[in-house]
Amino acid sequence: MAEKIVLLGAKGMLGSEIYDLCAEDNITALDLPDFDITDKKQLAGAVENANIIINCAAFTDVEKAESQYDLAFKVNAEALGNLAQIAHKKNIYVIHISTDFVFNGKKETPYVETDKPSPINTYGKSKLQGEILLAKNHNSYAIIRVQWTYGKNGNNFIAKLISLSRQKNSLKVVDDQFGSPTWTQEAAKVICEFIAKKPQGVFHYAAAGFTSRYEMAKFVFEKLKLNTQVVPCKTSEFKTAAARPANSRFCCDKIQSLLDKPIELWQKSLERFLKTI
Repeated sequence: MAEKIVLLGAKGMLGSEIYDLCAEDNITALDLPDFDITDKKQLAGAVENANIIINCAAFTDVEKAESQYDLAFKVNAEALGNLAQIAHKKNIYVIHISTDFVFNGKKETPYVETDKPSPINTYGKSKLQGEILLAKNHNSYAIIRVQWTYGKNGNNFIAKLISLSRQKNSLKVVDDQFGSPTWTQEAAKVICEFIAKKPQGVFHYAAAGFTSRYEMAKFVFEKLKLNTQVVPCKTSEFKTAAARPANSRFCCDKIQSLLDKPIELWQKSLERFLKTI
């Protein structure tokens, strides 16, 4: 008998990729405006007959989270507590997507799953609280922290770069934030493996290798043959509502040990993605 999968946040950048990959499976895809994860009654009804819940639903606007603190916590934390309680009662396996923003970015080396979280903005704090509530109220789950994601659907760094390149001859991009550009299509493949294997605990997933935002922008413009000049600058030159971690690098050894294939280098997957746009 096929597993009954409920996918929350199905229209987002990662959720839409998961749905495309798993569409043949017995999957129910839910998202706003028809489905609201903060509505406890609606949530309970939606997952009533599920064997697996994949939660990609989140308040992801890092800047707006600073002024919409209550909503960020309602979606990213409180709803997770409700989801965990419902899943626990019915023994439903939960795959929950989290973020590098649970860390402060001050570590000199890549983050491992056992490193103590210390978020520096509201988005990160709300996502960490969601992780805590899931772990406190349920015992059958995987939390997958991802970072620097890009894909065909949704707002992301690459989409912003391309949009700005049409308006400007030169762009300032920070060279003191480091991480791994990660294609949501590759992350979705990992989640499909989790559906089959049902590992438990916290996992870090990102493309192999790392780079700076500046070097990433240069790579994108070079591959797309865009003439916009990329100028390096420091994070301190940009006034933003939310602080950003300087180091988002992940050690992915734990998740790699579960996967069927080696994690691809960020340059390879990014180049393949750029050929699709």
